Amino acid sequence: MHEFKIDVTLDASLPFVFAAFHEPEYLSEWFAPGDCSVTQIMSDFKEGGRYRIKMMDPSGIEMSLTGEYVTILANEQLSFSWAWEDDMEESVMTSVDIHFEKTEEGNVRLVLIQQGFLNKQECDQHNYAWMSCLEKLAVLAAKKKSFN
Repeated sequence: MHEFKIDVTLDASLPFVFAAFHEPEYLSEWFAPGDCSVTQIMSDFKEGGRYRIKMMDPSGIEMSLTGEYVTILANEQLSFSWAWEDDMEESVMTSVDIHFEKTEEGNVRLVLIQQGFLNKQECDQHNYAWMSCLEKLAVLAAKKKSFN
């Protein structure tokens, strides 16, 4: 099995970063890599609740991501299962575990681990996609901060 870990610091408040991972108004702005966009979000944000996020690439191809929230500790931890509905990947189900921590400087350290990939290529693709999404989140956080 393959996994990756991303450890980043965001210039944002802890409540905002945690909310950005589950509030549709924020997710729709950053939770799609590269030139893709979020077209639909359905979420029952509670432990055991399910989510479904539809994305579209610039050519109009839609992809649907689905899973279940496993652990929700406000402003501390978020864990959920992750599966693409298109069955185009060998890895049927993976898991995502995110830890949030306020730094002494008032920023947010975010540590994300996604594991359960059956091959390195899919693992690397998801790592790249998460980095792309987190760059969008950093831009959104900067905009949000400038309005406060």
